[in-house]
Amino acid sequence: MVTRYTNLPDNKDKPFGGAYSVYDVETVECRNMIIEDLSWQERSPDDVRKEFLSTYMEWMPSTHNLIGIEKYTHACFTQGTTESFAQFYIRYRNKRLRLAKGEYFYHQMMHGLWYASGIDISSLDNFAWLGDEPIKEDNVVLISVPFSDTGDIPDYLESLLTTCDERNVPVMIDLAYVNIAKGLTINLEHPCIEYVVSSLSKVFPVEHHRIGIRLQREMFEDQIYVVNEENYNYINLLSAHLGAEMMKSFPADYIYNKYKDAQDYYCKKYNVDISSCVYFGIDKLNQYSTYSRGNDTNRLCFSRIWDGRMNECS
Repeated sequence: MVTRYTNLPDNKDKPFGGAYSVYDVETVECRNMIIEDLSWQERSPDDVRKEFLSTYMEWMPSTHNLIGIEKYTHACFTQGTTESFAQFYIRYRNKRLRLAKGEYFYHQMMHGLWYASGIDISSLDNFAWLGDEPIKEDNVVLISVPFSDTGDIPDYLESLLTTCDERNVPVMIDLAYVNIAKGLTINLEHPCIEYVVSSLSKVFPVEHHRIGIRLQREMFEDQIYVVNEENYNYINLLSAHLGAEMMKSFPADYIYNKYKDAQDYYCKKYNVDISSCVYFGIDKLNQYSTYSRGNDTNRLCFSRIWDGRMNECS
């Protein structure tokens, strides 16, 4: 039997499970047209990459107040956010990992794998949940903002980052959900923040095309920088082109504005709280414990109901 390391229930086949982009008619049609148009191949690889990065860096913060984002001038195309995560874990592999309960499954898997079957965990001291103990100098922190479990900004975020500043603890901020929300204020000025990452996988129906970005204020050269180098550019050019064209075709708040009324309706229907992220309703009464991610609330995702891929009663 294969061991599951996510520490999360497998709800992919349940109507409100997971976190998926909505297959909106307009965005699906636009995606297909862009893929069918091969004119992008007439452009130089460097032009494709540069257009993607400049478009993303303007588009992503356009409906939020991301304080200090303009200082993150070193940008790379990435295969979604997961490529950035892998490099982050490699860079800080000798530090003690700190995550919040309910975090994105990839990070939950890192926790599970670090304490995998066959390892004598009594000799390990390389992991603790945020909240279980204070932040220490040898720690490394990765946190999603908006937070994966709620779609909201964690109320302890400023305090956490201030402590990480004081103790020189490196942090990665995962903004994967930022463009299914609107009007957020996030302070990225904290010196502890080494990386800011995001992707289009939750905004547009492009999750299989792996379109992401990684930002830094100061460059730390790793494999991601190497494959993004000018005149080398060993990145997925089709995905970079697709991402740039999708962002030019739809404003950053398109999904939020179009589906906000649907979110309000479904949250009222299922008696759950409205999340800052438009796809989600948050159950604070433990009515839907199937969707628990390890905390006191349960996250329901409505996107596949809206586009017809799932039935409410399935």
